[in-house]
Amino acid sequence: MSTTAQGQSDDRGLRTIATGLGFTEGPVALADGSLVVTSLTHGAVYRVRSDGGHERIATVGGGANGAAADRHGVLYIAQSGGRWVRNGPSWPPGHEGGVQRIRADGSVEWVSRDPISPNDICFGPDGLLYVTDPTRSPRIRDGRLWRIDPSTGDAELLFSTPWFCNGLAFGVDDILYLASTYESRVYAVDVSVSGPRPRAVFDLVEGQPDGLAVDSRGNIVVGAIDATRARAGSVQTYTATGQLLDVFRPGPDCHYTNIAFDGRGGLVITSSDEESVLLATRWGDPGLTLHPFRRAPSQARK
Repeated sequence: MSTTAQGQSDDRGLRTIATGLGFTEGPVALADGSLVVTSLTHGAVYRVRSDGGHERIATVGGGANGAAADRHGVLYIAQSGGRWVRNGPSWPPGHEGGVQRIRADGSVEWVSRDPISPNDICFGPDGLLYVTDPTRSPRIRDGRLWRIDPSTGDAELLFSTPWFCNGLAFGVDDILYLASTYESRVYAVDVSVSGPRPRAVFDLVEGQPDGLAVDSRGNIVVGAIDATRARAGSVQTYTATGQLLDVFRPGPDCHYTNIAFDGRGGLVITSSDEESVLLATRWGDPGLTLHPFRRAPSQARK
C-alpha cells in the first residue's frame, strides 16, 4: 500500500480546473474531452472544458447530485429535490426528487419521480439506469436501489436497506458496488439475479465512502469524506476483495465527494467544500469503461 500525504499531491499532477461551482458532485467525462459536474447548492449542471473554463448548461432546481451520460450525450441527473441542501424533513416548496434528463439543447424533463431523494446514478449492462435513493426523514429511514428504464420511465424497486446508500459503480464482472456512507462500508450486489441482496465487501480504513469508480484492473476507487469535519477527506483504492492499495490526500477539504476517470490517465475529483473540481493528471489508469459504452450498441437495451 502506498500513502500520499498532504504536500506530496504534485506527484500525481494535481491541479484545480474549475472553481466557484458550489457543492460539486456527479463528475462525468464526455467524449469530447470536457467534463460535466453537478452542483447541489446551485441546482445546476456545468460543463468544464479542457482549457479550464466552464459554463452552466442547465438549471435543474432542487439539488442536482449524481449524473450519467448515454451514447448520444444525453445526461441523466439524480435529483435529490433539495433535501440534502436544506437538511430538513421535507423538500423546499416547488421541488421534488426523481431522475431528470437533459437533452442536447439544454431542455430538462422528468424521467421518473418514483425515487424519493436520489443520490447517485449510473447505467448498467442492460442499458437501464441504477439509482441510489437514501432518505433523511423523521418518518422514513431506509435507503433504496432502483432500476429505471430511461425510455419509458418505468421504475423497479430492487431492494430497501437500513443504511444510507450513496455512490455506485459496476465492476469488471458487472457486479454493482454500493457505498454505505455512515457505516463506512462498501457493499456488492449481483443485480442480474431475481431478488438481489447486497453483501458487505470491505470497511474503509478512515472516513466514509461517498462516490465510487472502478479502474481498468477492477479496483474500487472511493471518494472518502469526513462527515464530522474533524479531518481531511481522501481518495482510497481497494481491490475488489477489499485489500487497501492506496490512500491519496488531495488537500484540506473534508468532502472529496465524487470521482471519475477522464479516460486519459487522469482522475477527476470533486472538492465540494472548496466548490472546486480537481484533476489528478497523472493518476496512471484510464479507468474501466462505463456502461453503456462498455458493450456494443446491439448488446445494450435501448
